[in-house]
Amino acid sequence: MLTLFLRLTANPARSALFTRWAPIIVLVLAAALRLYDLAYPNVLVFDETYYVKDAYSLIHSGHESNWSSGADSSFANGSPSGLTDQPSFVVHPPLGKWIIGLGMWIFGAGNPFGWRVMVALAGIGAVWFTMACAKLIFRSTIWSVLAGLLFAIDGVGIVLSRTALLDQILGFFVILGFYCFLKDREQVRFGTWRRPWLLAMAISLGLASAVKWSGLYFLVVLLAYIIISEANLNYKIHRVIEKNVEGKFTHRFWLLPSIFQALRSAVMVLVPALLAYLLSWSGWFFTKGGWDRTWAYESGHALTGWLSWVPKSLQSLWHYHEEMYSFHVNLHAAHPYASSPFTWPFMLRPTSFFWDDKVGGTVVSAITALGNPVIWWSAVLAAGVLFAAWFRTRDKTTTIISVGLIAGYVPWMLLTNRTVFEFYVVAFEPWVILLLVAGLRSWFRNTEYRYRTANFISGFALLAIFISAFFYPIWTGMWISYEFWHWRMWLPSWI
Repeated sequence: MLTLFLRLTANPARSALFTRWAPIIVLVLAAALRLYDLAYPNVLVFDETYYVKDAYSLIHSGHESNWSSGADSSFANGSPSGLTDQPSFVVHPPLGKWIIGLGMWIFGAGNPFGWRVMVALAGIGAVWFTMACAKLIFRSTIWSVLAGLLFAIDGVGIVLSRTALLDQILGFFVILGFYCFLKDREQVRFGTWRRPWLLAMAISLGLASAVKWSGLYFLVVLLAYIIISEANLNYKIHRVIEKNVEGKFTHRFWLLPSIFQALRSAVMVLVPALLAYLLSWSGWFFTKGGWDRTWAYESGHALTGWLSWVPKSLQSLWHYHEEMYSFHVNLHAAHPYASSPFTWPFMLRPTSFFWDDKVGGTVVSAITALGNPVIWWSAVLAAGVLFAAWFRTRDKTTTIISVGLIAGYVPWMLLTNRTVFEFYVVAFEPWVILLLVAGLRSWFRNTEYRYRTANFISGFALLAIFISAFFYPIWTGMWISYEFWHWRMWLPSWI
């Protein structure tokens, strides 16, 4: 592919054709891989048993409620039933389930396609914004297309886009927020509130946090980067000004403006993000049947003293959040597919989402959230090389990509005692792909044998496509022989 592009650039008309159509082709490929036979399996898969039923409850009553036994079977039979009027204690904010519910409202709650279509669209959108971010970072169509292609064909993104879970919706909002962050970085302006891309980033990451709280990591890390980079830029500007005026540099004038700028940026990010988050709870606010909805109205619960002015609905929501937080920090239940975050990039313990067999187990249908090993293992190698070189070069490309990786991955490394799963990587997978492409691009730009290197990179892309085709049956649940399935279990820990 890269070799082909090098030849195309010799012809401006063909180069323009590639620039226009290549991203669209990648997007169509991503859509085909995610939408094909999306209604299979026609049963609730893995944690769909929670999120699909919560989504149904939200669109019918505005809040999550409990279900009677047998509800999963009724969904599988196409006639959902068993919803009670008893509130359910749910440990994730509601936005992701509202989005899943939108698909069910359009296509019907008894249709598995309706359960999953909005998540699939989020996965397709994540591929598009990964390409858009790559274009802003690398300033090149070919590298952005390569990034989009690798993300489009990877198994983690495919499986999580074909399953009605929250993680791909989270992934969409965080890569959208990162795109807005990059657009804001193109022109940093001091002393003004007119920063529409920063506002868009804040809203996007507020919505990400309204899907899963791990979206907060991106909000905090990107805001910290903005504050530090703006302070550094302000320092450099004042250094130049003072040297020109006085012939020497003092530290008198740069610190106070940097503090004001930091406060301004913080307000512009945190306030819209908080409002977006609270808006996602509208169904809970406007109804009375949600979990803890009337907690502050009960005797002895409401705040007194100088905080008594806080609306009781907000007090109830705060108490609900305390319970959610307690659940998350104390989640240590054993699970056969739980894995350590330190092993995630190596794809050592992928999560099995679905398994069925017939003819005495000789024919099987399996869905495993396993990434393309060629892509992930190569990304680990590229990241190691780039990080090692960064201490010498302070490469800005590596720095800006690492910001997203730090936000999406590093916090999980601090939660080693919590029950976590490898498929959480889908939220930060775009940055893994971007690091891989950055490594390939660095190698290409720093070699004397460009056409030879281009041929190798093209071969790598073709190999990744071949491996994805090989694994696609276990990403989508295609019926294959047990022997063919076992051929795809390269490591014992994959079973």
